[in-house]
Amino acid sequence: MEKLKKELTKLWTGELASIISFWLCFFVIKEWLTNISMILSIIYPLIILSFILIQGSIYWWIVLKRLSIPKFAEGYTRKMYSFLKIIDVFLICIELPVILINSHNTVITIFAMFIWIFAIIEWINYYKIRLSYSYNPMILLRHIKNGTLKKSRLAKEIDNR
Repeated sequence: MEKLKKELTKLWTGELASIISFWLCFFVIKEWLTNISMILSIIYPLIILSFILIQGSIYWWIVLKRLSIPKFAEGYTRKMYSFLKIIDVFLICIELPVILINSHNTVITIFAMFIWIFAIIEWINYYKIRLSYSYNPMILLRHIKNGTLKKSRLAKEIDNR
């Protein structure tokens, strides 16, 4: 039980630490963003990525709370995350046009596209299939090759009506 608590704490705090790290990086590179279009190209995908990571952080915190309060936020979680799943897709779809409309610098556009792709990967990891199995990326590749990827915990909870 303690190992599980430690893992869940690492998950929810790690997502928050990621958000802080990404925004610190943004403020470090901000001086190279010389106009509003460049700033929008980076900031919009970063906001969406942060929004998705916050959802993940809150979800892992809820799962941690359920260790001591078994049905904690059960009905609310399913409804809220079902709604957020749709909102996220909408925001991710808008992201690409925002990046492309504001792209005047190839390096900034590529950087923005990487953030956008990362947001998509995080969304898939939370709402579709589990993409994190180990610190060793070869394990994920083996699961992909063998077709043994599992449904994410949040996807199971949303589907469990």
